Amino acid sequence: MPVAHLLWSGAWAGIAAAAVEPVRSAEAPTACMSFNNHRDHFGAAWNLRLAGGGVAHTGCVAFGIDRLTLALFATLRLDLPHWPIAVRKALGI
Repeated sequence: MPVAHLLWSGAWAGIAAAAVEPVRSAEAPTACMSFNNHRDHFGAAWNLRLAGGGVAHTGCVAFGIDRLTLALFATLRLDLPHWPIAVRKALGI
């Protein structure tokens, strides 16, 4: 299973979206972040222009801290002293 895959493209006004999924379960993957490329949809709709006059392209990224936290607990459980040292150090616990 790839780390990221295209969820859909062109389904709504030509906007492409991708989600990054932790490979915890092939049967029930969970998107924990998304990247959206709006292309020129909003630039054209709101008349957003580049310095040279062309229509601006836009995009956004989102991170689901709640989903990342749930993935962490689902993988490592609640027994914090037994979590890998590198994980505890990165989280400051």
